[in-house]
Amino acid sequence: MSNLIGPLTPKECDVSNFPFMPLDIDRLLNSETWILGDDSEKVASMTLWLKSWHQIPAASIPNNDKMLAHLSGMGTKWKKVKEHALRGWVDGGDGRLYHPVVAEKALEAWIEKLASAISGAQGNAKRWQIEINTSDLQNQLCDAVYRLKNIAPQSKALTKKIAKIIESQSQPVSGGDSNPNQVGIATDKTQNRIDNSSSGSNAGEENFTPQQDVIAGYAVYQMQDHGLYSLMELEQKYPALQQNFIDQAKASYKSHTLNMNQYLELFTELRKWSLTKSIGQTPQKWINSWLTIVKNNAHEFDKSTEKPSHFKNSRQPEKPKHKYGTGVVTSAPDQNQMRDVSEVDHE
Repeated sequence: MSNLIGPLTPKECDVSNFPFMPLDIDRLLNSETWILGDDSEKVASMTLWLKSWHQIPAASIPNNDKMLAHLSGMGTKWKKVKEHALRGWVDGGDGRLYHPVVAEKALEAWIEKLASAISGAQGNAKRWQIEINTSDLQNQLCDAVYRLKNIAPQSKALTKKIAKIIESQSQPVSGGDSNPNQVGIATDKTQNRIDNSSSGSNAGEENFTPQQDVIAGYAVYQMQDHGLYSLMELEQKYPALQQNFIDQAKASYKSHTLNMNQYLELFTELRKWSLTKSIGQTPQKWINSWLTIVKNNAHEFDKSTEKPSHFKNSRQPEKPKHKYGTGVVTSAPDQNQMRDVSEVDHE
């Protein structure tokens, strides 16, 4: 166990809803902890790693021998395996021990969770035309990125899967305490680094003109940009993306009669679907994915706006009946007994 260096994960870091912990097999099997440990020491070590995944903060365990004996499953054997089982753990100074490798995986999951929450909040704000303050989430996201960059600068989460964050001029502090400058999400694929979103966030964006008479489900969008982006990253790089996509959908599917709110609802579905993607897409693929969602779901809105065909199912007045021996009924039905078309039972 190493000396005090401070908590490796923020106090809010909670990945308990992630049932699986990523495991780097080669890294584990080639580690001294695994190679030098006996069976009991290996079991205790791995058990503590796994237990720490669902602790809060994630990647931490209490610095207490009774608790560690329980968490490791060693019981009275804990003192025998303690020295080896705690190899690599560091004292966070808050009464807990942290493991740098588990902290790396936990911060990657935490960043993904925060980015999803921000994206969802932004989507709901646009859909319902309301303001949702995501500053706390963005501050927490910036803090997580800062910590991950310190312990694992090679992490792919810093460059590929998750939107890049503005580095504050001062170090972010735990608990989401905010820098006076609001944190924004930005993308800089070419330089592969954390950068300021105010510099060139609209770079490469041109006025978009919807294409007419194109093959359904296909349209050209930012063909010169071959970068791979999450949808959230792409919306930050091209702020007019949502309106561009909706305009193209209107041009591609003229037979649909969707209103703006319905298009926004479909775009929210695109955002939800985008969160299931583990890798990014080019702008071209994103607009094709959008058009496919519109194609597959727009008919549901069309059905809801169809006018019922009352007259098709309306019942006609009964013809005068003739009964042998009683003559023909010639009087017309009482007008008061006629049902309004709107009252007709639909079959």
